[in-house]
Amino acid sequence: MSEAEQFRIREVLRIPEIRAAMLGTFVIMLGYGILSPVLPNYARSFGVGYDSIGLLISSFSFARLVSDPFVGRYIDRYGERGMATLGAVWVGVSSFAAALAPTFPLLVLFRALGGVGSALFFASLLSFLLRSIPSRRTGRVMSVYYASFNIGFIAGGPLGGLMAKWFGLASPLYIYAGACFVAAALFWRTIRNPERHESEVRRGGIRRLPWNRAFVTVLVVNGVYLWMIGAIFSTLVPLFGTSDEVGLTIGGVGIGLAIATATELACLYPAGHATDRRGRRAVLIPALAGLAVVTAGFGFVSTPAGFMVAMALLGVASGYSGVPPAPMLSDVTPEELKGSAVAVFRFVGDLGFVIGPLVAGWSAQAFGFTASFAINAIPAVIALGLVLSIRETMHARRGSDEGRGL
Repeated sequence: MSEAEQFRIREVLRIPEIRAAMLGTFVIMLGYGILSPVLPNYARSFGVGYDSIGLLISSFSFARLVSDPFVGRYIDRYGERGMATLGAVWVGVSSFAAALAPTFPLLVLFRALGGVGSALFFASLLSFLLRSIPSRRTGRVMSVYYASFNIGFIAGGPLGGLMAKWFGLASPLYIYAGACFVAAALFWRTIRNPERHESEVRRGGIRRLPWNRAFVTVLVVNGVYLWMIGAIFSTLVPLFGTSDEVGLTIGGVGIGLAIATATELACLYPAGHATDRRGRRAVLIPALAGLAVVTAGFGFVSTPAGFMVAMALLGVASGYSGVPPAPMLSDVTPEELKGSAVAVFRFVGDLGFVIGPLVAGWSAQAFGFTASFAINAIPAVIALGLVLSIRETMHARRGSDEGRGL
């Protein structure tokens, strides 16, 4: 990375509010990463079967999905500062309660309640960033934000096993709760509510959104991106890597995922820079095309070396595909509807993340891995077609950015 790019990253992190958002997200995702590898074994300590473990894991995501459409009105009414703080505290309290849960049903209940707080927290932060960042910087700031998200989660994984070994299986839940409380204090001290339009507290925000082709395209692209994360990275890649076609161990698959994560992290800031400089479509078109091609071709891999190369390419395509949707959402949404737009944006993304693994598992079982990878490349092709059908959105907000402080 050049010195100029390093300077630009430092410039982003000099903004106190954005630095707080990044640091708070890193702290929460560090706690979540610590919890993630331990939670299934903690569930097993209640004497339940694998189906019940699946229920526990999915309860958090399902509650977040159901909550997504409703959090926008509260963000519009009470502001990002209060709602981000409340969401972080909510998740912390639910995690603390889960650590003390005497029965498995209560554990599932408390974990599900945490999903509601997660929806409120992340929607508030995204709304804050999109309201506060001038259009010319949105891509770069979002790339650094996603990097803090990913690095926190990655760093937490190894720590989770150690914490569980040293302090017991419930300890990561306490650590996660503590991380949430630290983040909440950070948000309350640092984040300030952006200026709001007087009409933002009115009801019906979702109905008043600009349901034109550009707006729908942004939603679809975000849903497809998270579909690919859930279907490919979380489902097909682990299964295919350990199959007879490739013959890797679970550890080998972990190396492949680490390679993909490394290439994705390496691409995030260049993707953000290109998104701001060349345009959202200019980045998304080749990224979605590459994502479709790599995904469709993944099923033809037959060696461990080919698997690792494919994972590296998948990480590059994922890195460049993940940055532009949020800046595009900011471009096409009026300022007074940002909270409602973020809520719908996150709902569609979470919906893709939930449906993608279901389709991936079904298609792999019914047709085999080669066909399943091809089937799960189709959403990327659909998203690509929609992006090709709209004009560049980057210039929509340039006039309104004049004079903004960030």
